[in-house]
Amino acid sequence: MSGPYTWSTLPEGDGVELRDTASQRSTILRRPPPDLLEMDDIVRIEALAFREGDRPQAELFGAMDTDPLRVLTGMNWLIAFWAVLWDLRTGEPADGLIRSLDYNGPWRSGAIPEREQVWHTMSQRVRSGVLAALTGNPEAHRVYEDEVRRLAPDVFLHVTLTIMDALSRDLVRRGLGLDGMAAGLAERTRPGSVGGPSFSPPR
Repeated sequence: MSGPYTWSTLPEGDGVELRDTASQRSTILRRPPPDLLEMDDIVRIEALAFREGDRPQAELFGAMDTDPLRVLTGMNWLIAFWAVLWDLRTGEPADGLIRSLDYNGPWRSGAIPEREQVWHTMSQRVRSGVLAALTGNPEAHRVYEDEVRRLAPDVFLHVTLTIMDALSRDLVRRGLGLDGMAAGLAERTRPGSVGGPSFSPPR
């Protein structure tokens, strides 16, 4: 299922049309709102996501010390981007993929029934953050931020990172190229440009 992409910068320079040459479907991509997230944040997270070993996770935890919401928002945006790329390739809706995400990490393994609801709820909270990134809905993002502030950001990071790692491995195994896609968007769009939601439904 692998296949290259073609990029076409929009006339106003605030986004690109991305076409998957394997499916011949295309979508419009834009940077996130600069007051919410910088592309440099996403490109850094993308680079860490495809590095091996424990150091990438340690670097993300270090970044959490200064701005946990920014790190988590960048991770959510990247997961949403991958879901759009899967939609572009297969025609399976991005929101459907996001709603299927679930945490199956070590903290959940062997959890007693009373704890199982905790991980179910945390997975739902992470999905809500990713859906907020997908839709660009400010109110949904505000609700997500309130949840992060109310609970422990490091728990959100662990759950989100585990989900992100499992998803990237699954999509790559199924033939989707993910590494460098956020960097490609950054290279082809202007910093600070705001022209609409980051993601548009593929067609």
